[in-house]
Amino acid sequence: MQKQFFTKKLTAAEITVMQYNMLSDAINQLVLLYNRYEKNDTEIGSYLNDNLMKQIDEKILLANNASLSLSNAISLYFDLKSDFSKNEIISNFYNSLNSLAPFTENVENTYNQYLKLRGTKDEQIAWERYQKSEKDLGDEMTKISGEYQKFDFEIQKHISQIRKEMKKFEY
Repeated sequence: MQKQFFTKKLTAAEITVMQYNMLSDAINQLVLLYNRYEKNDTEIGSYLNDNLMKQIDEKILLANNASLSLSNAISLYFDLKSDFSKNEIISNFYNSLNSLAPFTENVENTYNQYLKLRGTKDEQIAWERYQKSEKDLGDEMTKISGEYQKFDFEIQKHISQIRKEMKKFEY
């Protein structure tokens, strides 16, 4: 019975640490991307950011597809101490990710408005609105990246606690 318990505990620890590491990598890459947002005015910068976003999407998808039932079993085997529950970290992560949608939409709308008004007397005003929307998006990304760093700190605490507990079984 003890061996079976240990095996289940080890499996839960392995899957949870793997899932947390993927989420942590995605969070750290998003922080990097958000901090570089206004510095990608070149074609190469845009390409690098697009490539980074693709990698982030893949990691988030992998973390989501990891066996949630097994990783949720972690609470059966470990008493993790944290400022956030796992569900709070994940739900806050997605909520903050989704909160960028209106800012992104505003950038697209103001840019399209600028394109329509190019060559008219209102071109400069449209350009300034577009630039302000870009700045607002950048400011929001900076704010969110700070939140992501807090989430990542809590994820790292969970990983550390799991590893510490499992070290007791090393020979």
